[in-house]
Amino acid sequence: MVSLLVIFELYRPSSLDDALVFLEKNAPDVKPMAGGTELLVLLRDRAIKPPKYILDLSPLGKELSYVKVENGYVRIGALTTIWELSRSLLHSDVRYAGFVDVFRKFGTMALRFEATIGGNIMTATQYSDYATLLLVYDAGVKLASTRGTRTLPLEEFLVDKRATASRPDELLVEIFFPEPPRSASSAFVKFDRREVLIAGIVTSAVYLVLEGDVIRDVRVSFDMVREKRIPSRARVTESYLRGKRLVEEAVHEVVEKVLPSEMVRTTDWWATAEYRLEMSKVALKRALYKSYERIVRGVV
Repeated sequence: MVSLLVIFELYRPSSLDDALVFLEKNAPDVKPMAGGTELLVLLRDRAIKPPKYILDLSPLGKELSYVKVENGYVRIGALTTIWELSRSLLHSDVRYAGFVDVFRKFGTMALRFEATIGGNIMTATQYSDYATLLLVYDAGVKLASTRGTRTLPLEEFLVDKRATASRPDELLVEIFFPEPPRSASSAFVKFDRREVLIAGIVTSAVYLVLEGDVIRDVRVSFDMVREKRIPSRARVTESYLRGKRLVEEAVHEVVEKVLPSEMVRTTDWWATAEYRLEMSKVALKRALYKSYERIVRGVV
């Protein structure tokens, strides 16, 4: 008879220091768990090998749940839930409008109360919507261990599908990015066959900074751009758009010629590569115009 039980030991630390010591002693036989909305499903479905220990991070919520602006940087605690993000400045300031877009497409209300931004990034798949958005903010991550802390650009932290640059004895403790200028905003677009409870056939994010009607800076990301199925920047597309006015001719050129020159989509049971590329074009166009309108109107 095959057992349906997944057996592991649960450890609940009393502090961040306690958690880091436990990791040092037991890595790599331990898996940290924040909200558990991804990890517990993977364990249930036997999609990953059960670890000897689960490190329950929920007791660290007060220490690692925050959104603040400090010394020119926006800093987000890794255990900040999706619901807590929605109650922060990230949902009231037009410079961060893309966070509102992600929230509106993120799971159910129950999931938003449990899932954390750190967990969404650590998942490291093309469905990590906050990673897709944070890439266009030039975000970095802060990792902690008993040896101290280190920082990495988010783009370097995401290595491959379900693979990050985090070491076995490290915890993701913070996400940070430079505070945007007043003439900036963002947008996030997600396509699927319905509007709620979707993984996303195609997702895209745009960060835009205007100087008059000229694009002073722009960053573009997708759920994937080339071979790796992780969120990535479309840098050729960005380079083309910088210094141009957001007019129909420029948008048509970047959507129909520039983006396809750097994007390699894949075919699977869900959708063809050709369909994904076409929807990527639509997503880029919508995100550009949406970001532009938000800057001009000053509202989310």
